[in-house]
Amino acid sequence: MPSRSTRPPRRSRYRGLDKTRLQHHFTGAAVNLARLDAWLTGRPLARTRISPFAALLSAG
Repeated sequence: MPSRSTRPPRRSRYRGLDKTRLQHHFTGAAVNLARLDAWLTGRPLARTRISPFAALLSAG
């Protein structure tokens, strides 16, 4: 299987406004599907940040 190169997020694979818009819609749909999967399975997308105030409360 050939390796695929990934593009930076701000670069479009296509030329032209219509194809670029379609790429944006597909990218957004893929992100939403990943979020939906994480929500349905109960898996967090990322670690939640603990504020300094909450860290003080849990330490004391």
